[in-house]
Amino acid sequence: AATAAATARYAEELATVSATIMSSQSAATSFPSTSAATATNDTEAVDVEEAYSLSYEEVDYHLAEMAPPFIGEDQCLVPGEAVVRVEKAPENSRRIFAGIDMMAAVDDVWKLLTDYDHLQDVVPNLVVNDVLELYNYDKDDDVINDNDISLDSSLSDEQQCELLSKRMKGAKLRQVGGAKVVGINFSARTTLEVREWPNGMPDFAHFRDEMYEGESRDVRAKGEKKKKLERYRFPRPFALSKIPTKDISMQSIENDDGEFRMYQGVWRMQPLPGCAPEGKFAMRLTYAVEISPRPYLPVALVEGRIAQDLCANLRAIRDHVA
Repeated sequence: AATAAATARYAEELATVSATIMSSQSAATSFPSTSAATATNDTEAVDVEEAYSLSYEEVDYHLAEMAPPFIGEDQCLVPGEAVVRVEKAPENSRRIFAGIDMMAAVDDVWKLLTDYDHLQDVVPNLVVNDVLELYNYDKDDDVINDNDISLDSSLSDEQQCELLSKRMKGAKLRQVGGAKVVGINFSARTTLEVREWPNGMPDFAHFRDEMYEGESRDVRAKGEKKKKLERYRFPRPFALSKIPTKDISMQSIENDDGEFRMYQGVWRMQPLPGCAPEGKFAMRLTYAVEISPRPYLPVALVEGRIAQDLCANLRAIRDHVA
């Protein structure tokens, strides 16, 4: 009964959202498509809280760039529905991109995902969630609070990202996920280093966007297949490129004895200004992850299940904050 009531309430909210958006700009879709490109030139850089004060027209969703456009150029995120894309990578690896739009404030989802002691109450199939260590940082550190991050230019992008991440708040988590794969009960364990990026991750922490310029989605996907996984070179979650974000990175620790040789990903939270009725908030939650199982576990065997679970996680988070 509670689920039915929540579903009905959410459907009513979505109907209100659609009516609000369509009345403000009849030519736009309810949420932006992947063919959309940068926020208008008149829109100055703002933080997440300030972004909610922007109007739908100021964001100009139908011209806004998505980075990376992981779903087809003619598709869009449907409010309340999770989408996912799986791409191959070298050495028994995969890159998985998922996202969902929801009626919620960024800060509410941020608080939920950084409440490390209670993640198992939100994330389905999380059998074990032990907080081994909490990381703190100095709030007066200028590097953390400065959006124009600068480190030693002689270092590689990966080295800069690693050094900067060590200054961020976060936690070390030991997690075990459980699922049934081809009729067999399967569990995967990993120890993760989680870091919080309240102003979003710097661009050098991701694959460079230049690889996407002037190329179709299919060409981009083929190029990514050749790129090996590298520590501290995180996959880029699907997002409007000129709207501020809050990010949470996670990466399996070095010499982890779990089922994954490498596991690293990013949760990205982004406001959707003008896409909610007055007094309410809309946001986009996306996740990009790279996985490389041990040789004894063929990735083709588990990639479908991981993709399904990512979508289930997105829906569970949506329902929790609804």
